[in-house]
Amino acid sequence: MRRLAVLLAIAGIAEVATGQGLATVRGTVSNEAGRPLEQAQVTLDPAGASRAVRTDREGRYSFVGVPPGAHVLRATRVGFRPEVRPIDVTPGEVTVDFTLGRLTVLDTVAVTAKRTGLYGSVISKDSLLPVPGARIEVLGARKADSTNSSGTFTLPDVQPGSYLVRVKHPFFESRNFAVVVPVGGGTELDVVVERGRVSRDQHLEQFYREMDTRLTFRGVNSAFVTREDLKGREKMTLDAAVQFAPEFARRALFIMSDICVFVDGVARPGATLRDFAPEDIEAVEFYGAPWRNILDNSGRAVAQMDPTGSLRDRWPPRTPCGLPLTPGESKISKSVVKVMFAAVWLRR
Repeated sequence: MRRLAVLLAIAGIAEVATGQGLATVRGTVSNEAGRPLEQAQVTLDPAGASRAVRTDREGRYSFVGVPPGAHVLRATRVGFRPEVRPIDVTPGEVTVDFTLGRLTVLDTVAVTAKRTGLYGSVISKDSLLPVPGARIEVLGARKADSTNSSGTFTLPDVQPGSYLVRVKHPFFESRNFAVVVPVGGGTELDVVVERGRVSRDQHLEQFYREMDTRLTFRGVNSAFVTREDLKGREKMTLDAAVQFAPEFARRALFIMSDICVFVDGVARPGATLRDFAPEDIEAVEFYGAPWRNILDNSGRAVAQMDPTGSLRDRWPPRTPCGLPLTPGESKISKSVVKVMFAAVWLRR
C-alpha cells in the first residue's frame, strides 16, 4: 500500500508537470476591413489529430492544453480565402490573429473600385451556406437591401456615420449590429444567423419602427452612439463612456441626473445611464434642448427635441425622470444643451 501511494504521488507530480508545460493558443479572425468574423472555423493541426473551434461574435477563438512544439493553424470561412499558419508553441500563451480576404469571382474583365457605404454577406450558422432573401435595414438612414442568391448585399449610398443595422429573414432569428461607416470609405458586415422565426414580439418591432423614424427626423441637439463608438471604454459606466463618442462630443451634450431613460423602447423611471456598462449596449439615442428652453417652456422644448412624440407619449404621466438634480447641476449654465431623453438598446 505504501509503494502504491508513492507511485500515485509520482504520477500526480508528473501529470502536474506535464500540465504546466502545455500552452493556450488564442487569437482573432477578421476580414480585410478589420471587422471580426463570427463562426469562422479555426483548426489546429488539420493534417493530423486535428481540433477545431468556431469564433465568437468578436471573432475570437482559443485552444487550451496545446503541447509545445511545431503546429499548424488553419482559418476558414465561407466566402473567404482560407489561411494556413505554421506556429511554434511554447509553454504559456500564444496569440495568432488571422485576416481573411474575400473570395471574388471575376469575369473576363475585372474592374477595381473603392467601395463605399455598407456591404457584406449573410450565412447560416448551422450549414455555413449563404442565406438569400435576408432583409438588411439601416435604421435612421431609410436604406434597405436584400441578399442575392450568393447571400451578399450592397448599400453604396449609406452616408458616413454610426448606424444600427437590422437583419431579418422569415426562417431565421433577427439580429442587430452597430456599424460605423467611415468618411470616404465603406464598411463590410458579415452576419451569421440562426434558424428560427422573426421576432413575434409586435411591441418590440413597433419600437424599432419608432426608433427608425426618430433617427430620420432628429434635430441638431441629438446624438446617436453605437457600441462601435465606445470601443476601448468598456470599463467605464455608460454616462462616462459616451462623452468620448465622436457625435456626442461634437454636439456638446450634457447629461444630468434627471434624464428619462428608455430600455429597448420601454420607459424605465428611476434608471440612469450609470446603471449600464458600454459592453452591454448596442446603441443609445440622445435627445436634448438648451437648458434655458427647458426651464422657460418645458413642453415646447420637449416637442422640439422629440418631434415624433414617440418618447414623450410613452413616458408614464406625472412620473419623474431619473433622479433629482444635485445642487451643482441646478447651477449649471443655461446655455448648455441638456439631454432629456436617452433610449438604450441592449446587445442581444
